[in-house]
Amino acid sequence: MSEKFQHIGKSLPRVDAPGKVSGETRFVTDMHLDRMVYAYPVVSPIAFGTLNSADISAARETPGFLGAWFARDIPGENQVGVILPDQPLFAENTLRFVGDAIGIVAAETEAEAISAARSIKIDATLREPLLSINASKTAVKNKIHENNIACEHRLERGDIHAGFADADEVVEADFVTPYQEHFYLEPQGCIVDPHGDEFTVYGSIQCVFYVQKAVAKVLGLPFSRVRVIQTPTGGAFGGKEDIPSEVCARAAVAAWHLQRPVKMIYRRRDDVQWTSKRHPLQMHYKVGVSKSGKLLAAEITLEENAGAYATLSSVVSYRATMQAMGPYAIPNIQVHSTAYYTNLPPTGAFRGFGSPQATFGHERMMDILADRLGMDPVEFRLKNILKPGQETQTGHALKASVGAEATLETAAKAAQWSSKYGSEDSPDGRYRSAMGVSVCHYGNCLGAAGWSMDGAGVKIQIHRDGSISVAFGLIDMGQGALTVVTQMTAAALGVDEKRIVIMPTDTSQVPDSGPSVASRNVVMTGNAIRDAAAKLNPILVEAAAEALECAPENLDIQDDKATDSKTDNSLTFNDLCEYLYVSNRPMDTLGWWHVPALTYDANTGRGEAYFTYSYATHIIKVRVDTLTGQVGVEKVWAAHDVGKVINPAGLEGQVQGGVVQGAGWAIYENFGHDNAGRITTPNLSTYLLPTAADSVDVEAFWIEDPEPLGPWGAKGIGEPAIIPTAAAIANAVSRAVGKPLNEIPLTPERVFTALEEAPIHE
Repeated sequence: MSEKFQHIGKSLPRVDAPGKVSGETRFVTDMHLDRMVYAYPVVSPIAFGTLNSADISAARETPGFLGAWFARDIPGENQVGVILPDQPLFAENTLRFVGDAIGIVAAETEAEAISAARSIKIDATLREPLLSINASKTAVKNKIHENNIACEHRLERGDIHAGFADADEVVEADFVTPYQEHFYLEPQGCIVDPHGDEFTVYGSIQCVFYVQKAVAKVLGLPFSRVRVIQTPTGGAFGGKEDIPSEVCARAAVAAWHLQRPVKMIYRRRDDVQWTSKRHPLQMHYKVGVSKSGKLLAAEITLEENAGAYATLSSVVSYRATMQAMGPYAIPNIQVHSTAYYTNLPPTGAFRGFGSPQATFGHERMMDILADRLGMDPVEFRLKNILKPGQETQTGHALKASVGAEATLETAAKAAQWSSKYGSEDSPDGRYRSAMGVSVCHYGNCLGAAGWSMDGAGVKIQIHRDGSISVAFGLIDMGQGALTVVTQMTAAALGVDEKRIVIMPTDTSQVPDSGPSVASRNVVMTGNAIRDAAAKLNPILVEAAAEALECAPENLDIQDDKATDSKTDNSLTFNDLCEYLYVSNRPMDTLGWWHVPALTYDANTGRGEAYFTYSYATHIIKVRVDTLTGQVGVEKVWAAHDVGKVINPAGLEGQVQGGVVQGAGWAIYENFGHDNAGRITTPNLSTYLLPTAADSVDVEAFWIEDPEPLGPWGAKGIGEPAIIPTAAAIANAVSRAVGKPLNEIPLTPERVFTALEEAPIHE
C-alpha cells in the first residue's frame, strides 16, 4: 500500500473549533454529576514553620459542611512528589510555603466548601523563610528539607583550562531571568467520582497517567482501579503537568471518605498563590573565543529557584544544562546546574522547560562576545553554528535534520539584517529602534533523563459504517493536537479526514504514554499512528483484494477508496468497512512508539542528550521610548526547522502565540512576592500580560529538513516557538539603549535606568 501526502502540509481547520466557538464544549467547570459535592484545600498561611494543630470547630458550624480530612485520614501513602518523594499530599509537621496543603474540606456547595476551608484555624510556629536562591544556598541552620539542594547536574567535555589558555578574549557576564505565571484561562479543577473502590477522575489535566499514579498511591489502590479522563483543557503551558496530581489526589481523599462525587475548582488568586511557575535562574557565563570569532571554551554556572518542593526541577535543570551554550560547536565546556529549595510556591514545567532561561544566557553572551570582537552578531553566530557532522556541547554527533544555519540565514535575509540591525533614532529623538537576534536548539521529547517514559500509544478503531475513532495517550491542551492527529491518521490510512473522530484521552483506552510535554505530541503520536496503520493496512488490503478479486500487491488504498491498479476497479471505504465486518476481520489495533535508546553518561553529561533537535531563529525589532522607558515589539521574523510541516496554520498559531508569550516574559510580566512569601501579583490588575493591543507582527518561515525518525519527517514546534524570543528582545533593547541589559523583565524602570547610565547616544 502506497502512502501519499495529500493530508500532510495542509491547513486543516481545527476540529475542536466549532464546539469552542458555539459554547457546546463542556469544560470540567460545566460538568455536574448526581449527588456531587464540593471541596477546597486547607492551606498553610505562612511560608515556613512547624504545624501544631488545625482547629475545625468553626468549619463544623458552616452550613453544608460534610467533613475535613488531614494527613492522618489518607488511606494510602501521603506522597505526591512527581520525581523525588519530597512532597506530602497534606503537610504533617513542616509547612514550606504559603499554600502548602494541610487538608481538604467538603461541603454541599462550592461557596460553603471555600468558607469552611478558610474558617479552619491553623496554629503554627513561624520560622524565618528563605525566599531567594542566595538565601537558600548560604543558609546554615534553616534547612527546608534535609538540605536545601533539590538537584544538581554537571556537563564536562574537553579541557576548559586549555581552551581558555588558547583564547584571545575571555569574557564573563551574569544573567537573571524571573518567574513566569502560566495564567491559563481555565484554573486548576477536577471531579472525582467514586464507585466503591473504583474511581473515575475528570479534569483539566496535561498528564493523565501522572494523575492516575498519584491518586492510586494516595488511595492505596492499584492503577487498574483509577481511571482518568481528560476534559477539554483551557490552557496549560506546563502548568497542568504536575499540579493536577495534587489537585485530583486531594479531591480523591474527600471522595473516598464520602463515597460521593467531589468537584474542586481553584479560585484565580489561590491558583496563582498555590501552583507552580517558571523557574527563576541566575547564571554566570565565562566564555573564551579566538580573535577570528571561534568559540573555544565555556564555564557556566546555572542556579535555579526550585521553590518548596522539587516537583520537576531535576528535569528542568537537566534540559537547561544540556543546552546551556546553544546550537554552537564548542570543544571545551563545563556546566554546573543546581536547583535550590526556597519557601515559595514550587517551580515546575513551563513552556520551554528551562530552555528559554538557558537561551537568554547563551544568546546574550553571544551578543556580548560579538561586540567585544567588533563582529556582526549574525556573522559571529554563523561562524559557530552547528552543522551536520558536528557535535553538540554534549558530544552528540549530528547526522541529519540540522537546520540551525538555515533558520539563521532565512531570518536574517527576511529581516534585511545587515542594513537594519543597528540602533536608529526617530526624527524627534524620543524613540530608538534596533534589531536583535537569538538562535536556539531544543531537544525533542524527554531525552536521556526521561527515556524510560518516552513511549506513547494510540488506539485506532474502524467501525462498520466507515467512521474511525482514535484514542491517543497524549492530550490537546489548546495547541491543536486534535487536528494534527486527525491529519496524520487520515494520511496513514488513506482516508478522508471527516471520517475520523478523536476520543477524549482516557487511561482505560491506551497504554501509559508518559507526559504531554517536551513538544513530543506530533513525534510520539504520529509514530504510534503509523505503527497502528502498519498493522491495520494489511488487513484492509487483504479484505479489499478479496472483495475485488484481485492480487493484494495491486491494491492501493488512497483517496477514501481501495483501487485495483490493473483494472481500475474500486471499492469505497464504506463498502470496505462493511466487508471487513461481515468477513469477521479485526477492525481495531494499538499502535506504539518509543524513542530509540540513547547513549548518555549522567555523570559527565556527555552523549546523546536527546534523539533529535528542533532549531529556531527569531530576529526582533523593538522600539524604546526614551521618555518613559517603555519597550514595544514592532516586528518579528521567526524561522523554524520543523522537519516537515504537518499543518501550516497550526504552526503559524504556535509561533504567534509563543512569540507573544515570550514577549510577555521579557517585557511585561513582573511577578512579585513580599517578605512573608505571599504573591503580590495574583490577578490581571497586578500581573500584566500582553493583550490584543500588544499583538506582534510575526512573519514565520519553515525550514523543512526532515528528521528520519519523525513521522513524515516532522519535529516539535510548541516550545521552540517561545524559546528565542526574550533573548532577541533583550539583545535589541541593549543595542537601542547602548548598555547591556542582562536581566528581565525589561520594565520601564529598568530600561529608563539603563538609558540614564548609558553613554551619550550619538
